[in-house]
Amino acid sequence: MEEAKVRPVGYVVDENTIEILPEFVGGLKGLKSQYLWILYFLHLAEEKLLVHPKGDVTRPLRGVFSTRSPNRPNRIGLTAVRLLSIEGNVLKVRGLDALPNTPVLDIKPYAEVYDLPYGSVLSKKEIERRIRDNRLIENYTDLKTQLQPNGFDCTLQSVARLKGQGKLDFDNMERQLPEIEEIPFENGWIFLPKGFYRVRINEIVNLGNDLMAFGRPRSSLVRCGANLLTAVWDAGYRGRSEVGLVIYSDGIWLKKNARILQLVFVKLTEETTPYDGDYQMENIS
Repeated sequence: MEEAKVRPVGYVVDENTIEILPEFVGGLKGLKSQYLWILYFLHLAEEKLLVHPKGDVTRPLRGVFSTRSPNRPNRIGLTAVRLLSIEGNVLKVRGLDALPNTPVLDIKPYAEVYDLPYGSVLSKKEIERRIRDNRLIENYTDLKTQLQPNGFDCTLQSVARLKGQGKLDFDNMERQLPEIEEIPFENGWIFLPKGFYRVRINEIVNLGNDLMAFGRPRSSLVRCGANLLTAVWDAGYRGRSEVGLVIYSDGIWLKKNARILQLVFVKLTEETTPYDGDYQMENIS
């Protein structure tokens, strides 16, 4: 049996450019603007079986197959990129994580049915990982309690009533938000009669450029005759957010730090321009 040989089909020119060797240009026929998997040879890496995750020597050694370390047997790298254009034997891409002169071993189209088998909503395990590695959530009270199967429970910091009226226009040049009056807690509790309130959460949310979030009320809050009104948490947002609390019943008692809001995190199909609106970094002193 003839020994299999692996040879480059092209080389990385820079972070946005791949040049295919002339004898493999025919393989580009039918390739359209879409997501691609680029497999390449990590020619500057070392071969290792144990590595520190993310190269952080303060973290315990782990088997390389449980990490994305470039230092590994066979030194094969993998990156999902967006194909922008094809000009002859040159591919213009976005999102390539490879150094110039890196040998490209293969190109495969991204197939959602195979490559996204578990959906795009972050699970409990992935939320916990992002909290640990990327500070997705800060200032939480008890991680074990607040983590949910597919979300994270945020807690009550303060409640305020509105004073006056607000104004909204198209470009926010004439936007005016109503003044608010914070309602004090008594012995750690607050009673809110029927009406609308503005609520601030304790947790600081740090969304990456590939992640957005939706907020939903906890079911227990709804069962008490109340609801939360929330906007979208845009990718790149960082802050301690505020939401609207609507009480339809005769009233509700809330304890400070009560879990009231569940955030659900959704991974985007690609990184996007981060949020840079007026609420960026809100309520962070």
